[in-house]
Amino acid sequence: MLKAAGITAEYNPLHNGHLYHIEETRRITGCDAVVVAMSGDYVQRGEPAIMDKWVRTEHALKSGADLVIEIPVLYCLGNAGQYAGAAVRILEATGKVSHISFGSESGDAEALVRIAHTFRDNEAEIEAAVKSIRNKGFSYPAARALAYSEVSAAIKGTDPAADPEIRGDIRILEKANDILGIEYIKAMQSAEPVVIHREGAGYGDPYNERIVYQSSSAIRAQTFSGKDLSRYVPECTARSLKECHLTGPDRDKWFDVLRYAVLSADEEFIEDCPSGGEGLASLMKASAGSAKSWSSFIRRIKSKRYTYTRLSRLCMQLVLAINRKRYNIDSPEYIRVLGFSEKGRELLAEMRDEETATLPVIINVNKNAQDLSWKARRLLDLDIHSANIYNLLTKGETDTCSDHRHVPVMI
Repeated sequence: MLKAAGITAEYNPLHNGHLYHIEETRRITGCDAVVVAMSGDYVQRGEPAIMDKWVRTEHALKSGADLVIEIPVLYCLGNAGQYAGAAVRILEATGKVSHISFGSESGDAEALVRIAHTFRDNEAEIEAAVKSIRNKGFSYPAARALAYSEVSAAIKGTDPAADPEIRGDIRILEKANDILGIEYIKAMQSAEPVVIHREGAGYGDPYNERIVYQSSSAIRAQTFSGKDLSRYVPECTARSLKECHLTGPDRDKWFDVLRYAVLSADEEFIEDCPSGGEGLASLMKASAGSAKSWSSFIRRIKSKRYTYTRLSRLCMQLVLAINRKRYNIDSPEYIRVLGFSEKGRELLAEMRDEETATLPVIINVNKNAQDLSWKARRLLDLDIHSANIYNLLTKGETDTCSDHRHVPVMI
């Protein structure tokens, strides 16, 4: 029996920091295989991935992953809890993943577990406090950190401002990877967390040539400006950055389609998108005609209350026609295979022969989709539709690039 460890990733694009993460995961866990739950053509920031999911799957397999499975787009465009919960769900549903590894700015496993358990054990009290604080104009992340501070202090009977542990926890709740790590831990039912200290640039940090491990956002920005970044990425990524079609929200036709979607949809539909509500529809309607790009449009509607990421997710949800009424599905309903190595093929065979998987495994959408539940089929149809939109706007066609024509990448 193979022992597997899981990783959640976007690889947007895959760089040397990701290589380090895969290698450290193998070293720490002693696993036989690495399973990656990867975002498809859209990433959690609410943007199209720089390269399509099939290219990025190939990069993952060439860089040490053994099995790559897709996080459905509904959850990729959800908040941190929805994204992390979906990733953990499909990794654990393989029945083979005993550990889930993630990068962390703090590297403090004990603190991350403590914070996750506090959130999980006091969910109602914290959410009530969040609602009260948000009514004062705070963004959700800021309100959540303050609510955590208040509830933790009440449990301990201390002053949050004078408690060094709580102050340290609040600093952790300001870091993007630590926030996701807390959500991973909250969602884990059977797997054990493996915390790997993030080396080099932090999430969203700008390019700094003195840093060995650059952030994905820095690599994307410098790539679009024409800089050679081959020393920061593996050879397969470097080649694709030169040869593949690269996209982003301000490239190709994304903004034209967004503006059309905003102007065409009624306010009720916009408000009913998962990231909608709170009067955002009227703000979007008022700004759609005068903005000149995706990013300038979001800047026009951004305020202290609304984060850039939430607004970008809302925009992409609108482009893909995702609303709460049609897609009120709490968790993934299948394991969609994007690619595998020889070791990954063995892992899939064990999942089949030992019947370990607790969700249907989809290798061929044309064959395997027929036996899915209606919920699973609705999610899969959304993934296929979203891939078609991505291919239409980046490559100008949907036929040869369709998920119906793709088979998993094999390395």
